Amino acid sequence: MTPPILSFPPSRLPHESRYNAKNEFRKGFNGDLQKCELLEMMQYECDVKRGLDGSVTRENRVVCWPVERWFRRCKDREGTFMVETTVWEGEKRGRERLRGEVR
Repeated sequence: MTPPILSFPPSRLPHESRYNAKNEFRKGFNGDLQKCELLEMMQYECDVKRGLDGSVTRENRVVCWPVERWFRRCKDREGTFMVETTVWEGEKRGRERLRGEVR
């Protein structure tokens, strides 16, 4: 079983990213995610369309849609590490849109 993970709001991601999985402070990284390389990964979520009675047969259609995920590749004294920033990037873009920085 995996260990429990700390839950926090996306706005705290820059602060929380300063700590590794063992909750140790990362040396050589100040939490500035903007300076890290931005990476995108496209995944697909799929759903089987069930019959009216809820049954699933070989004839049922599978419908898939893209799910975009964002990551930042950052560096500290130990090397590189990845931080998923999907929700944080969305919040950041929303704030930029409100300020008129993004169309």
